[in-house]
Amino acid sequence: MPIQNGHEIEQLAKTSLQLEEATRNARNSADSQVIEELQQQLREVQGQIQDARGKAINGSGTSTEPLFEAQVRVEECQHTLQRALVNVKAGQDNISP
Repeated sequence: MPIQNGHEIEQLAKTSLQLEEATRNARNSADSQVIEELQQQLREVQGQIQDARGKAINGSGTSTEPLFEAQVRVEECQHTLQRALVNVKAGQDNISP
């Protein structure tokens, strides 16, 4: 089913921007639970973006550029959070009782 209008694309692009901000906040908080929850949200949004890109490519005539940018943004957030989680866990391992 093709995307009927640009609303889905706009919403996903907006969501990716919000998740980018949440990623900065989560990285700064150094809370592994917050980071892991945000990683799950990013995985879900990435799936939605991929579905929307597939619909747009399959003949809706809608530009996929905003979706590509949103996907790149989400992937960068995932990498950032993965590094942050590794750092948090490494810091926890170094804490002496």
